[in-house]
Amino acid sequence: MKKTPLQTPIKVWYKTHGDPKILWPILDIKLEHNGISFPQPLRSLVDSGASHSILHPVIAEALGFDLKKLGTPKSGGVSVSGNYASWILPKSIDVDIYGHTFSFKFTVIDNPQLIWGCILGEDTIFQVARLDFSKFKGYFEVRFRADVN
Repeated sequence: MKKTPLQTPIKVWYKTHGDPKILWPILDIKLEHNGISFPQPLRSLVDSGASHSILHPVIAEALGFDLKKLGTPKSGGVSVSGNYASWILPKSIDVDIYGHTFSFKFTVIDNPQLIWGCILGEDTIFQVARLDFSKFKGYFEVRFRADVN
């Protein structure tokens, strides 16, 4: 099996989100779509158990997506918080992760109570980087593939 070339690791410390006793694998990312971006990075959960990457409805709309024009959300998704309906965004979003930019597809969950603005799952971050989680050390490492960026 051919070995995938990886860049130098980036050490990312686990962060709190809500409850100060719980530490999460969070990346600070920048999102851009059709010239629209946020003035500061967005905290994004890295979720190895998520098959799809998720955007909060408010974030998708702020990036210029009109969810009403996408029609009725499709049911059928299952998460830790139960069943949900969702839209698959028709266009990719540029995601900058510590200076590395990728174009990713996202799903928007029809749940305004979602606590994360963005969740990076198996279909995005795990396609372009190797992640080594070391929670007992307080950090995780991201090694981007050298052949994609």
